[in-house]
Amino acid sequence: MDHNEATNNNNPIQNKQLAENAFLQQLVTCLPMGAMVVSTDAKILFINETLSEILGYSSEELLGEDIDFLLPIEFQANHKKLMMQFFSQPRKRQMGVGQALYARKKDGKHIPIEIGLNPIEQGDQTFVLATLIDLTTRQRASNMFQRSIQDAPHGVLVIDADGIIHLTNSALCQSFGYTSEELINQSMDMLLPQRYRKHHNHLRHTFHKSPTPRMMGVGRDLTALHKDGREFPVEIGLSPFEDEEDSEMVLVSLLDITKRKRLEQELRETNTNLEEFTYVASHDLRSPLRGIADLLEWVKEDIGEDPLPDVTRNLERISVRIQRMEQLIDNLLAYARAGKVESNTQDINVNTLFDNIFELLEVPKGITISRDIQLEHFTSVWTPLETVMRNLISNAIKHHDQDTGSIAIGCVAENNLCHFTICDDGPGIPEAAFTRIFRLFQTVTSNERSGTGIGLSVSRRLVETHGGRISVEANKHQRGVTFHVWWPRFLRKDTHI
Repeated sequence: MDHNEATNNNNPIQNKQLAENAFLQQLVTCLPMGAMVVSTDAKILFINETLSEILGYSSEELLGEDIDFLLPIEFQANHKKLMMQFFSQPRKRQMGVGQALYARKKDGKHIPIEIGLNPIEQGDQTFVLATLIDLTTRQRASNMFQRSIQDAPHGVLVIDADGIIHLTNSALCQSFGYTSEELINQSMDMLLPQRYRKHHNHLRHTFHKSPTPRMMGVGRDLTALHKDGREFPVEIGLSPFEDEEDSEMVLVSLLDITKRKRLEQELRETNTNLEEFTYVASHDLRSPLRGIADLLEWVKEDIGEDPLPDVTRNLERISVRIQRMEQLIDNLLAYARAGKVESNTQDINVNTLFDNIFELLEVPKGITISRDIQLEHFTSVWTPLETVMRNLISNAIKHHDQDTGSIAIGCVAENNLCHFTICDDGPGIPEAAFTRIFRLFQTVTSNERSGTGIGLSVSRRLVETHGGRISVEANKHQRGVTFHVWWPRFLRKDTHI
């Protein structure tokens, strides 16, 4: 920069003294932040390139100008008074501590800044070295941090090392029943049940000695205190960080798990009831049923070798119904076991899977089986998947109402799932029964071929237990229905042990 230009519009003595101070010029030029030298009459004597880049002005446009030129209009009136106060007792300090400071760029935009003032004695003259830092990026990051907290779907608190709340969000306020104004600058102890408060200070100080991100109270049943005095179960995560002033802060994420706990309790009760029911089915029902079968054999012996035809027919009907009842008990036990996750994972060869199924199925001569297997291998559990496919295919065969027909089997990759389809051209299923048929003891018809209403329930339970889903729809271009099974093709922690 040509400093001789500055002498055209400023005090020659001051500029001469400044020009002679080569060290000062070099210092200002090398500063990593924006910097300028200002005289006691608020004239800009020198700027560096960083300041020029921040404000969008060239050095020629700023040298000799009044520093008020760079202030937002609403701050210009009072600035001269502040300058006089500074030069009356010049000292090194930050400008506007605790206030939001802004500078006006050449394009008229206002940017947030941080200013440091350093008085410089040059002979009998006093100048000020003003350093300027553009806080736009920092403020943008801070705003993003604030928005991330406010928009988080779970409760969030920011607390300091003393447990004082500095920031919260609407999700947390909703969980606790407080407004944000009721929580800010208050101790977080107000959110803790009384029995936890005594030891919480010690735990907090221990955490700050070695702050690391972690879950709080792992393996414990944590509860928080609602404004109305009721406690509710929570999961809490702690993430330490330092704010702009290097103060130790902690980001606390809090999740109200009341609904999950209720569902878990309901599931436990359901499983308990099911276990009790299956115990009754396997012990208390099977024994008297076996006794009835024995009595039936004794009756046959008592009536001799030539009973009346009606008696023989009725005895056979009783025998068939005993067998059906025994099969029903076996199916109930299978349904109960279907709720347990299989842990024996292996590579699944899809074609081999279906080969094994058809080895044990009797396919009528008039029924044609076709396959379209586009996903041949994936890792999963074999037995549950084979059971589901066997049930669906055997149902399609058993319930077909014509001498000829076809069953088409498909398997494709669909995102993270295997999509199996079993399509038949049989009598179909009424649309109103699409949901009902997957429930326990539900059948479409009441004839002898309708089954016990357990097979599809077992299939649904197996599929959902292992992280998939099952549905049925009517075919559009032919009679019959298509069963869809979406089965996970990658191992997951929540569905594979």
